[in-house]
Amino acid sequence: MRLSPPKATRLTTACYKACDKDHSTVDWYTPPAIVEALGGTEGFDLDPCAPEDPSRLPAPTARRMIPPSQDGLTTPWCPRAFVWLNPPYGKGMDKWMAKLANHPGGGVALVPAHMDPGWMHEFVLNHPNTTAILLTRGRLKFMRPEGSTGTAAPTGSVFVAYGQRAARNLKRAQEDGVLRGKFFAIQRVTKVAYANQRSANDE
Repeated sequence: MRLSPPKATRLTTACYKACDKDHSTVDWYTPPAIVEALGGTEGFDLDPCAPEDPSRLPAPTARRMIPPSQDGLTTPWCPRAFVWLNPPYGKGMDKWMAKLANHPGGGVALVPAHMDPGWMHEFVLNHPNTTAILLTRGRLKFMRPEGSTGTAAPTGSVFVAYGQRAARNLKRAQEDGVLRGKFFAIQRVTKVAYANQRSANDE
């Protein structure tokens, strides 16, 4: 993320987003163990929010990484690509979440655990492609470009799974202890109602 003056808490650019109390750096990266547990370079086909210089990452996040200069939001994504998305926090997040929520290949998003924004309701809680969420217990500690670990982020985080593959990876990461928090599998009421109707017709 980038912190743009004069407001040092405004998060503005694509990368791995978090915030640090000392605000001594502008780029923050998701710990490699988390990305690896959720898919890693062997699983994730695309990271559309990579830094401009991918060599600054602690480890690669996907087979293809799109930097800000190529604009991962407007660049077409391969329909089959399994996506890792840690979008820019703040204005414009709704566009990123809409693109992943409607992406056929599915993927995992890491976003702040704010339950009131419209994007959370439209593209996470009420979207038909959401298969699971994990609310973190405690706040994640993101990494500085030189590899050191920062202080805890100023807000909690939520991982969002789109598609069954993403849900399985998210659940496994929790069971393996890589992610601490509460896992919720999402089952839509319409699917339950349809299943109940079929059961009644079979009787």
